[in-house]
Amino acid sequence: MRILISPLLLLCSLTASADQVVNWSGYEIHYSSFSSLIIPNEVARSHGITRARGRIVTNISVRQDGQSVEAIVTGTARNLLNQILPLEFSEVKEQGAIYYLANQIIDEKDTIRFNITVQPANSELDYNLKFIRRYY
Repeated sequence: MRILISPLLLLCSLTASADQVVNWSGYEIHYSSFSSLIIPNEVARSHGITRARGRIVTNISVRQDGQSVEAIVTGTARNLLNQILPLEFSEVKEQGAIYYLANQIIDEKDTIRFNITVQPANSELDYNLKFIRRYY
């Protein structure tokens, strides 16, 4: 039997080297941010992701006991000029995986401070994820 793997799922898996994990209340919250240019054209188009220089994708996923969990994910990104950019996450479900993607514009050389709230679907609590990325 041949198993087909979604190109976006594969891409998100390949970015795992840049992926970071926070363990919180029995959940694993995985997060990463990467250039939109590494996503193939067809995959980006099918998921409504704009590929361009100066655009990044933020990827959030939540797992509990080794299983993907739905969540409510909202957030903002703040640049060096202290401009706040809202992040609009869209849910992607593929082959047992659930992840949340936001596509945003950045300057070519910038430091972005992310402030993201993650609330797993089966939890009344939420987690405030904060991280910084420098882009050169």
